[in-house]
Amino acid sequence: MKKQLSWKGAFFVLAGLILICILMVGIVLARYFPEVDDSHFEMKTGTEPAASLFEIRTGKQQLNQFIAKQIEKENHAFRYIVELTDEHVQFRTSLLVLGQEVPVTINFSPTVTAQGDLLLHMDTFSLGGIRVPEVRVLQLIKDFIELPKWVEIYPSDRLVHAKVTALTISQDITLRITSFDLVNDQISLDMTIN
Repeated sequence: MKKQLSWKGAFFVLAGLILICILMVGIVLARYFPEVDDSHFEMKTGTEPAASLFEIRTGKQQLNQFIAKQIEKENHAFRYIVELTDEHVQFRTSLLVLGQEVPVTINFSPTVTAQGDLLLHMDTFSLGGIRVPEVRVLQLIKDFIELPKWVEIYPSDRLVHAKVTALTISQDITLRITSFDLVNDQISLDMTIN
């Protein structure tokens, strides 16, 4: 004769099976879904956080708009404009001579320094119809027009040094010019975020 399990025995067998199933599910979850630790959120490429470098490519038109907005923000007593043409960086303003405003136009040839700044070498200038020594023109601009701190004028060298690397955009952002080709309308800058 067959012996039947009592209801108590069946209960313990069922409870044991359920307990085994729960343990099996727990083991599978622990094996295939491990707990996340702090190393999961750490960068694996380096131990020190490096600066982020972005390359900016632009053209004359976009840079002319940017320069015009920056000059407008400065709100100087003297009006002036800086414009990139097909071959030159052109500076235009006016000077008061004998009670009359006389137009001033200076054309510069740009070169990029190894540090990423822009050197502007004076090529031509016009001051109305008056002949003035080139050194004197740059000296007048230096004396009478308040330029941004990052622009320095060296009249005796016929040179303007635009220290783009000293331009303050924010404390952790720096700029560096990598190429400045007006003829081909290709201007490149590196922007570093620390």
